[in-house]
Amino acid sequence: MMRRTARTVAADTVGTPVNPAYTLLHTGIDEAMKQVSVPQPIPDEAIHDARKALKKARAALRLLQDGMSKATYQLENSELRDAGRFLSPFRDAKSLIDAFDALHDRYRDRLQDTELAPLRKILHANLTKARRHFSRTPIELENYIRLLRGCIARAARKDFGSINSKAVTTGLRRIYRKGCNARAEAKAVRTPEAFHEWRKQVKYLLNATDALHLSRKGNASKRLKWTDHLADCLGYDHDLAMLSQETARGAYAPVDADVIKALHALIARRRAKLQKRAFGLGEKVYDRKPGKFVGMILKHARLPPTTSSTRKLHPGATLQSSLPVKPAS
Repeated sequence: MMRRTARTVAADTVGTPVNPAYTLLHTGIDEAMKQVSVPQPIPDEAIHDARKALKKARAALRLLQDGMSKATYQLENSELRDAGRFLSPFRDAKSLIDAFDALHDRYRDRLQDTELAPLRKILHANLTKARRHFSRTPIELENYIRLLRGCIARAARKDFGSINSKAVTTGLRRIYRKGCNARAEAKAVRTPEAFHEWRKQVKYLLNATDALHLSRKGNASKRLKWTDHLADCLGYDHDLAMLSQETARGAYAPVDADVIKALHALIARRRAKLQKRAFGLGEKVYDRKPGKFVGMILKHARLPPTTSSTRKLHPGATLQSSLPVKPAS
């Protein structure tokens, strides 16, 4: 579900709005550092929020891509990606439990608690192991912080701060085009890998359009909601696919084979419905040529003029705005 929340957009010292993608890049990296800069053990919610912040930062980077050199983009993107991988063991373990619980709630009459107890025990043991990973591997946490400090240092350079909204236009077009291609590939081959790639492109589009501070009314706002729902569908589908693969491993031998078989059948059934819904939403989100989509979005976006370069964000600069965003889950 979507909710409204107050959000700030940076402005420079003379009142010209800072490129919102530049602002999102900064705030995303800052938030990803802040969430793990707490006493151990790091709370589950903090790890989740750090991952969300990194995804927003990577979407912002894609919006800014045409305003920087290829080498700079590749370095910034790879280090943001590598930082996210540090958080992956927790995300993977937690998402499997969430997917299992959601499936159990939907098919409670077909999945008996007593039969599922051994499976649930293994899943929770894996999550406990992932939590310990953060408290017992300080070197990896130090590397995570080091990577993000390098990213924020590059983003603070003058050439980053001077990227104007023309780069955002081409960046958004590229993000949308890749989503169109990923959707077509998923529809053609229907593999977990193809659906996962489509999901990633949908998330980039969601976070990128989210950063542009769209009007709360009209087609642009509707598309933002459709994109959010599409990301949810594909995300749940991916987690169920991973749950099916995970429970097929030998580590789940203590679980009755018939229970695993029944679980896999229900996963397949649920994934078929999610994919059908995803393709329906995909037709709404990706129903235009990239250029026309970008034109429609920019009519409702708050961007600085392309004729004047944006300036580097300074501390304390704010301009109030309101935007629908997805709540933490």
